[in-house]
Amino acid sequence: MDSVDVALGRVWPAELRTDRLLLRPVAHEDGSLIRELLTDNRVRAHLGGPATAERVAARQASYPTAAGTWTVVRAAGEQAIGLVTIGPDHRCEGRAEVSYQFLPNAWGEGLGREAVVAAVTWWHDAVPAGGPLVAITQASNTPSRRLLESIGMVTVDEFDEHGARQCLYTLANSQDEIDLRWARLIAARRDAVERRRGAQARETAAGQDLPDDLAALTPEQMVHLCPARHGAYGRICARTADHTPDLHLGRAQDGAWIAWLTTAED
Repeated sequence: MDSVDVALGRVWPAELRTDRLLLRPVAHEDGSLIRELLTDNRVRAHLGGPATAERVAARQASYPTAAGTWTVVRAAGEQAIGLVTIGPDHRCEGRAEVSYQFLPNAWGEGLGREAVVAAVTWWHDAVPAGGPLVAITQASNTPSRRLLESIGMVTVDEFDEHGARQCLYTLANSQDEIDLRWARLIAARRDAVERRRGAQARETAAGQDLPDDLAALTPEQMVHLCPARHGAYGRICARTADHTPDLHLGRAQDGAWIAWLTTAED
């Protein structure tokens, strides 16, 4: 299976049309639209609030060159009303994520649903080897959840991110849904095993020497920690760099001690 970036690169640019909309690749001329979307309190209510000026400038520069990023335009009047993006999901390698933002003056007309359906349909038709497609929205974002459920998506997982509960959606009765539900079961089993293993490792002499608060480690202390698998699932192995690289002991994102196995080649 191709990476999401590679799969998109083979079929981009792409222009999509629906009864009322045109989805075209973002252009540099869409800078004002990007600024308005990223700074509007209503648009950003479930997206962490208005973006900083630096982030707005970064998005204005990156969106026109990013495969899978469309400006949504009303076919009548050619007014730009939002963005729809399909790109790599940073949470899971090989998985694609569809995301969307629309100006308040376009809400309540079904235009968001129309645009997202067009993008999702295009993905499955044009990029069959692009991997599972998901959408992620805050559990409290009722309009977004209604949109996703109206196009046949179902919740297959929930997790905490950016200080809020998130729902992960994919198309119902698809291979993506089957794969994601299996992945969720496997991840839950792995998490339980690693937490039990972490509690056991914490009781050893080596484990008792570790600090209770890994966040309190200084940069000078961090450079002496084990480099294996740093950052995977939010983990940092708190053992020293010269330990045998098979059992790593650290903290999960919720603060629980965990231990995970790797091999010397990892």
